[in-house]
Amino acid sequence: MRRIFTTLHKHPELSNDEYWTTEQIKGELTALDIPIKDYGLETGVVAEVTGNPDGPIIALRADIDALPLQEESQLPYQSQIEGVHHACGHDFHTAALLGAARLLRQQRDQLPGTVRLLFEPGEERHTGAKTMLKAGALNGVAAIFGMHNMPQIPVGEVGVKVGKLMASNDNFEVTINGAGSHAAMPHTGRDPLVATAAIIMSLQTIVSRNIDPADRVVVTVGQITGGHANNVIPDDCFFKGTIRAFSDESRALAKERFNEVVSKTALAYGQTATITWDQGPSPVDNEATVTKLVAEQAQQFMTVIDPAMTNADDDFASFEEQVPGCYAFMGSQGQSNLHHSDFIANPDGLKYAAKLHERVAIALLKRAAIGENL
Repeated sequence: MRRIFTTLHKHPELSNDEYWTTEQIKGELTALDIPIKDYGLETGVVAEVTGNPDGPIIALRADIDALPLQEESQLPYQSQIEGVHHACGHDFHTAALLGAARLLRQQRDQLPGTVRLLFEPGEERHTGAKTMLKAGALNGVAAIFGMHNMPQIPVGEVGVKVGKLMASNDNFEVTINGAGSHAAMPHTGRDPLVATAAIIMSLQTIVSRNIDPADRVVVTVGQITGGHANNVIPDDCFFKGTIRAFSDESRALAKERFNEVVSKTALAYGQTATITWDQGPSPVDNEATVTKLVAEQAQQFMTVIDPAMTNADDDFASFEEQVPGCYAFMGSQGQSNLHHSDFIANPDGLKYAAKLHERVAIALLKRAAIGENL
């Protein structure tokens, strides 16, 4: 697993461009004599370890893509791809699932069903789960399990929680259309920079004045682009960001108020607004029976903790909308948080991640094989 992990870390690939990574995964699975299934995916892999072909099917999932970020970790196996970094630890996830595949292959004849292995592309762009679901990769699956490394959690610990764990995600892009002019003659134009500044300040009132204080919502503008000279007022200004929420009601309300604040504030400044949305996944919401089973298996060789909910998102939620599932936080004890340029996932955590995948898969199969609900 360490060999796979460091190899993948040195050669990260962005969402939906994971062609080399896909071939590496296929090569490892082929060497283990694990059949690869054809679901018509350009990138990503689906494979199966089958014992009893008439038994139930459960799924294990790992994501495989990296981020557009320059690595500054100074690791001996640092990224060799300029501007691309496995800063979310998907290399860790992939290596752990391949380790679990080896463990399951060694006891294939004793499996009461099939373990379907999902190596998902495009998670960072919210395309992977949608693509796999559309291809039918979850057809016939009784339950699904996945995990995300967490550098704030020590190696040997795992966070397992019933219910909401990660937030929904809705990304927005906005263009404020004004009218340019000489900077010394602002009255001859309609300044989109001033309008944008007013809009962004007003957006902060959505959480403070519209959302129930007992709920959790984040509205963040992460990028602003406008103008090209100190003495020219531009024709337009652009900004984009994200909204995170844990309830359908707050998610809908935040988007409704966002549209109103942006469009009507722009109108007040004599301008127009163009708003586009990228609707991401719903909250990760762990089903009780599967999650309790995961905790029971983890307690046999790890310390199980109650993890804090996070405003980060994950499209594992899309799988959980189809079948019962659990998403856990695996301790990877790094020096920096996820999505940072100096992020490090500790490979000492791989053995725990692989073992938990293996034990959960077997326990889920046994439970499903005797007809117990998942």
